[in-house]
Amino acid sequence: MVVFKEVAFSNEKYLLITDSDGDSGDKGTKLLVHPPIQGSYSGKWPSHQYPELKNWSLDLPQDDGTKVHSLKSLIHDKEPRTTPFQTLGRRIIDGGAHWGPSLRLSGAFSYIENYWEWLEDILGRNKQELRENCLFDALYASLFTYDRNLHVLRAFCEAWCPDTNTLHTSVGELSLSLWDLHKLGGLPIIGGIYEEVIPCAEELTGVNEKKLRHIPQSCEYLFAALHHLQRGESNKAGVSADQWINFWFKGKTRYSKPKQRRIKRASRAQATQNPDGEIGQPRKFSSQDNGVFNTIGVKLHLREESYLAAFISCWLCVFVLPDEDPHYIRPSTFKMASMMAAGRKTCLAVPVLLSIYRGLDKISNSATPGCARAAFPVHYVYAWLASYFSTHYSTPNTMPGPTMTNYSGEGGARYFDENSARDLIHQGDKVTWGITSLVKNRNELFIDDGKLANLELSYFVSACSNYLVLHAEGDFLVEPYSPYRFARQFGFYQVPPQELGADVRSTNYDLSRILWRTAIRSKTESKILFPSYPLNASKHTSSGFQTWWSTVHDDYLLKGRDTLIKSIQSSGEQKRSKGKELANLNNLSKVDNSLEMKQKTVRNEKEILKSSNNKVATLEDLTPNEQFSKGTSVRLPSKIVKAIDHDSCNSHEEKRSEPFDEEDEQSTSTDQHWKRKKSKLDDQDLIFIDDGEPSQISVEGPTAFELLAKQVISSTQQMGASENSKKAVEDGNVIQQITPQKVEHMTPSAQKKLKIFDPPSWPRAPRVSEFCPQNVISTCRRDYIQMLWNNLRVMISQTALERMPALEMKANEIIEEMQSFNAADISNLQGLLKAFFANAARYVAVKSSLSNKIPAESYDELLSTATQHLRDAQSKERQQAEKISTHMLKLKEIDREEVELRKRLEFLDTHRKETLSLLREEQDDLTRVQGVMVDLQNEVRKIENSPPLLAEESQTLDKMQALLESNQKELSSFEF
Repeated sequence: MVVFKEVAFSNEKYLLITDSDGDSGDKGTKLLVHPPIQGSYSGKWPSHQYPELKNWSLDLPQDDGTKVHSLKSLIHDKEPRTTPFQTLGRRIIDGGAHWGPSLRLSGAFSYIENYWEWLEDILGRNKQELRENCLFDALYASLFTYDRNLHVLRAFCEAWCPDTNTLHTSVGELSLSLWDLHKLGGLPIIGGIYEEVIPCAEELTGVNEKKLRHIPQSCEYLFAALHHLQRGESNKAGVSADQWINFWFKGKTRYSKPKQRRIKRASRAQATQNPDGEIGQPRKFSSQDNGVFNTIGVKLHLREESYLAAFISCWLCVFVLPDEDPHYIRPSTFKMASMMAAGRKTCLAVPVLLSIYRGLDKISNSATPGCARAAFPVHYVYAWLASYFSTHYSTPNTMPGPTMTNYSGEGGARYFDENSARDLIHQGDKVTWGITSLVKNRNELFIDDGKLANLELSYFVSACSNYLVLHAEGDFLVEPYSPYRFARQFGFYQVPPQELGADVRSTNYDLSRILWRTAIRSKTESKILFPSYPLNASKHTSSGFQTWWSTVHDDYLLKGRDTLIKSIQSSGEQKRSKGKELANLNNLSKVDNSLEMKQKTVRNEKEILKSSNNKVATLEDLTPNEQFSKGTSVRLPSKIVKAIDHDSCNSHEEKRSEPFDEEDEQSTSTDQHWKRKKSKLDDQDLIFIDDGEPSQISVEGPTAFELLAKQVISSTQQMGASENSKKAVEDGNVIQQITPQKVEHMTPSAQKKLKIFDPPSWPRAPRVSEFCPQNVISTCRRDYIQMLWNNLRVMISQTALERMPALEMKANEIIEEMQSFNAADISNLQGLLKAFFANAARYVAVKSSLSNKIPAESYDELLSTATQHLRDAQSKERQQAEKISTHMLKLKEIDREEVELRKRLEFLDTHRKETLSLLREEQDDLTRVQGVMVDLQNEVRKIENSPPLLAEESQTLDKMQALLESNQKELSSFEF
């Protein structure tokens, strides 16, 4: 168990986690605390309320007498803009920004070892609970990876306007809506506030007046796990997702890291490396799982909840809201993760959409957008493009999860070149309007009176313009959300939109809570009339809108397409081309020659290196001019490009960031599938002789290691090890280091089996009298490749043989990086490593198969000890059986008494029911008698209150009647 304390340092409060009360702060984990905007420790909510529209839709009469419905907004109250919008595409065309050769983002979901295995276990264990709190579909979406087309993504970013958070096309504005995120990604809209803060110790461990915890206790265990993983690592930045998963999940690994190949596809790949989406039965907690729970002191009844909370925190960090380092666990997610695991419904669509808007805005406002390193869940953008612009193939079979899963898998993105991608996005004439719309064939009136179903209320909220808010560790981020500007996505008639009254992008503590409460409204008695969806939504606009849009947009993206495409080349290439042009102007007599040489020597990297079998062209295949330019034809990694091109990225490529290289249009693998078995090594393996030069060795037949491994494995299947197998194990000729010195001393017959080839020489740059950048680049490439290999050699030499199979994936990453240069043939090295790791796997398998055998010298002793232990256990078993028999007799006696008591109870219950029936009848009779009695009492009171008529009064009344009758006759006979 750990101890939670609160300490102050430099006017800041910290949550201190230590192993015991006596530990100092130096031995603990310190986390900065921020006040939350919800819960008992958030303080009193502001009384101020944002104004509310009672009717969000408006009827507009047309010339033909019909009416159309438009959408209104509360936050847009300024006159429509009359000047052009500032998008990234306009800035590039005006020279204020340039793409550069690459586009690197942080946040796209990628493979993480054991993540999918853990997720399948979670979905199987908590299916019902996750459906109840609206998380199942959102979690299920992370069971796959999502592909993209680089040119489509660039075109999308060029048309994105950060001022309006909308996509500008020739037909008007579109955008990602809250409803799109719910429909495509399963993210809930209705629910409590999402925020990321570290709670104070009192909030984390305390209870309220009703003796209920402020935060579920599973949150304590997440912090305890963090402290356990960081113990002794004072200089460590945090806990990686790999560490977090390996700590919590103890199941078997079924999905290995996929291998990527760069291929332009005309159709969807037949094979996929994603899981198939089927959720099997959950596994039982093993002794290893229980060991994890015991390590951090998880109570038995909270293990399932803590296990789920641990996964949700990981899911939030790597899939839902990734930051600049998406593969590290943020402890600020623990509070929300534990609350969601305990059943609390939470609004996730708002913070995710805000993160997407922020990331796209960062790219749009950057001078070098390819190096902006924006961090946001871009896979939701891929799904949105797939739905609205048909940029992806659908999966062969409809997936049971949210819509985005139907576009999942490597090779899922269609191929578009630079021109067709910009035609698709910037024209906008192929948009599938209404693809996610809830209202289709008839007008429907939604009234927020508290009776709307969650689905209808989510749609209602998604159509209302407001501000999105996210509180993340003391930062209050705000982004305007304006469905009013892209109302056609909801089927409304589009008119020229007014501008925002206040463009708020950050706020303070109190205002953030007001804006959040306004964004997720409920029971406001407001209404929206959603119209039936128009047949052609792209033209469902007023003439005024078309005139206004032609003024502020003017199809500048299509007109400036050549400039946009040209900006993809690196700034270094632009400077060199400008320098050549200046030199040509200074020497007019050599203009024709220089242009001719420029056409011959300045070749695209793809054209020089491209060949039918995807191999690097040899020097013999190139012309002299191509040989001259070959030194610059190999693509450099970000670390070396940064040293040469001063306008490129300022940050190193992170280990798990998603690279978008210009030639990497499609990353997929058609020769590997999760259901397939790995192919065996060929008879001819490539081996790299580490003497500074690569060679290729052809080995005929199985190697000595393979024969020995087969011999040992076959011997383990017998009852005892034979003398021959023992001799084979003791034989030292298992693996031989093959070096040129050893080859010289080999016998002629052995040397015939080895075919040693001289390595191809490095291409040499021409000798010139001035500085030659090709030489510098070529040297840097060779040094970089050598540096990678040196590090890999050290890694291999310092790794125990038993851990070699686990090292193979990391080694493949380095080899893929070396291979991406196309500067040298490293197939020999790949063959050597392949054979080495295959031998290591065999060694581990053989060692594992022999691990169950007992040495002969200790066999008798171990058998005697085990037999004695068995006898002791049998004696204890008999004693325990006797005790159990005694308890069973007592239990039977108790059961008999229980039967008698039940019979007595049944008799009493029957008698009680009969008595109650009689009692009700008597009570009914009493009620009727009481009613009659009340009527009689009223009659008596009425008589008592009426005095008797006296004789004198009766006589007087008779006289008055006679006199009145006489007067009546006189009047009737009276005449004038």
